[in-house]
Amino acid sequence: MNVGAWIVFGLWMAAGLYMPGRQCVAQTSDETVDRLLAIVGNEVILESEVYQNAQTLALQQDKQVLKDPKKLEKLKEDVLKEMINQKVLLAKAREDSITVEPREVDRELENRLQQIIQNVGSEQKLEELYGYSIRRIRRDYRTVIEDGLLVEKVKYKFLEDVRATRTEVERFYENHPDFFPPMKDAVEVAHILLESSSSTAADDRALGLADSLYQALKNGASFDSLALKYSEDASTAKNYGHIGWTQKGDLLSDYEDAAYALQPGEISRPIRSRYGYHVIKLQDRKDNSILTSHILIKPTVTEADEKPISDKLSAVREEILAGKPFDQAASEYSADLESAKKGGNLGWFSLDEMPADFKTAMAGLNVGDISKPFKTQYGYHIVKILSHREARPISIDQDWEVISQYATNAKREKAYNNWLDQLKSRYYIEIKN
Repeated sequence: MNVGAWIVFGLWMAAGLYMPGRQCVAQTSDETVDRLLAIVGNEVILESEVYQNAQTLALQQDKQVLKDPKKLEKLKEDVLKEMINQKVLLAKAREDSITVEPREVDRELENRLQQIIQNVGSEQKLEELYGYSIRRIRRDYRTVIEDGLLVEKVKYKFLEDVRATRTEVERFYENHPDFFPPMKDAVEVAHILLESSSSTAADDRALGLADSLYQALKNGASFDSLALKYSEDASTAKNYGHIGWTQKGDLLSDYEDAAYALQPGEISRPIRSRYGYHVIKLQDRKDNSILTSHILIKPTVTEADEKPISDKLSAVREEILAGKPFDQAASEYSADLESAKKGGNLGWFSLDEMPADFKTAMAGLNVGDISKPFKTQYGYHIVKILSHREARPISIDQDWEVISQYATNAKREKAYNNWLDQLKSRYYIEIKN
C-alpha cells in the first residue's frame, strides 16, 4: 500500500493506535516533538503527527525503515506531503458542505477498533498497550475517522464520472503491453445470503428480557443488583453497570442520544445499538458530560434459531433447481444488497483468493452447479458457479472489463492529481523549514 492509499484508508492509527510503536514517539529528551511543520488553511500539522504516521506505516510495511535514518526521513517527507493533501481535501469537503452521518462514523470506528482488538488479542490488551481506556481511544479517533470518511466522499464525488472511453482503453492496452499480469485460473460466482443475526426470535428474546428489567426497575428494583446479575457487558457488569463520566463521542450515538435525553435519576426504555439492547440510567450530568450506568442484553442466536434460516435457504435452492432463475432469487431473498442488485454476482475469484468457507463448499462443483447451504461469519449462503476461466495471458477481446478498469484507474489517478494541484493553489499552504 502506498503512502497516499494508507493515509486515505485511515489516519486512525496515526497517533499510535498500532501500540508497539507508541513508545517510540519521544525520540530524545531534548528534542521538541510537537514542532509545527506545516499550515494548511486554518489547520496545522505537527511533527509528532508526522512521525507517528510514518512510524505506523513502517511498522505495517517494513520495520527496518525505523532503523535507517535516511529511509525514515524520506518516509516522513512522503507522509507530510500526503497529510497536506488530506487537509486540502478536508477543506474542500467543508466548502462543499459534505457531511457524514454520526452512525456512519460509529460503524466505521467500531469496525476499525474491532480489527485492531482482534490483532492485539483483546480489548483489555489494547487498553494496556495504549495506556488509555477504550472510551478514550474511541473519542480520540472519532474525529480522525470522520475526517477520513469526508475525504473519501469528496474524492468519490469528483471521480465517480471519470471513466475511460473505448478509444482510451484500447490505447492504454496498446501502450502498456507488459503492464497486465496473466489471468489466473478463476471462477465467476454468485451467491444468496441469509443473515444469522437477522433471527427475529433472538432479537425478540433480548428485547423481552430488557423490557422486563425496565419494568422491574420502574417498580423499584435495584439497578445495581439487576446489572450485576443480568448485564452482558463484561467490562461494566461487575461494577454494577457503571460506565462513569463520558463526553460526547465517547460512546455509540444510539446510546448517547438516549442518555442525553434523560434527566438525572431517569431510566430509559430499552434502546437498540449494534451490541444489543441497553437499559440506561443517567446518574448525573454537567456541561457536556454525563455519568451513566447500563444493563446490556445481547441477542444470542441459538442452533434452533438458525435452523429455520438454513431450511429457508434450502427451500430457495429447491426453487432454483425447479426452474426459478438464480438472479431473480438473489434479488428477492439475498441479504447482501450490493450483490443482490447484480443477481447475486460476486465477480471473479482465483482459487487462491477464495475464502476458505467458499472454497470448501464449492469443491467438486462444475459450472452451473449450486452448492448446498453453508455457514460463514456472515450467515448462510448458497453459491452458483457461473463460469470458469483457465490461467492464460490477458486479452483485450476476452478481458475487456479488467483492462477497462485498469485504464479507468489510470485516468482517475491523473485527473485526481491535476485536480488536487488546482485545489492546493486555492488554499494557503506553508511548509516550515
